[in-house]
Amino acid sequence: MRSLAVVFLAAVPLFADMAFAQSDAGAKARGQYNFYGRGARNAMRGARESTGSFREYLRSTQPSAPQVVAQPPIVREGVVIREQPGVVVVSPRIVQAATDEIGDSITKSEKHLAWMRRQAEAAKDKETLASLDSIDRNLAAAKLNHATLCSCCLQDSFDAKAAMDCCQTIDESLDKAIAEHDALMKKLGEKQPAGK
Repeated sequence: MRSLAVVFLAAVPLFADMAFAQSDAGAKARGQYNFYGRGARNAMRGARESTGSFREYLRSTQPSAPQVVAQPPIVREGVVIREQPGVVVVSPRIVQAATDEIGDSITKSEKHLAWMRRQAEAAKDKETLASLDSIDRNLAAAKLNHATLCSCCLQDSFDAKAAMDCCQTIDESLDKAIAEHDALMKKLGEKQPAGK
């Protein structure tokens, strides 16, 4: 009987810790901020990685020296059938996939940030709202530059240099948005991810 009492007395502090270890009132909101914040960060970084990959692809299609092309390549349903020696043709399918991927990632980050904004408005968190305003401005610039990229890619004569320049401006806007977002998440108490 005495051993049962000792076990009971030893267990009481453990159960007391569990009972009093409930989350504070802001834990749920912080958890949701962290979820949507991570989603926004991942989407913005995904867009930045896509623009970088697309820019590298475009760079690889450019000849190192001007080429004289005797005949245009034969393209059927977006697939290059025949190329001229030393000339790499930009694939319309890759262009479409890359621009769609960039746009989708920007749109996804906007959705996550909109949720964060609703939470900040409900909490009347002016500091977070100010940070979100700044992030949104940079994301809007990235979206505008994405629209420019799409219109550039729809031209009859594809200008890879202009498309690479558009990718660079999208990257610059995304870099600013990501830096501001990381600072906001740090303020909200999230540990920063390892690496960039």
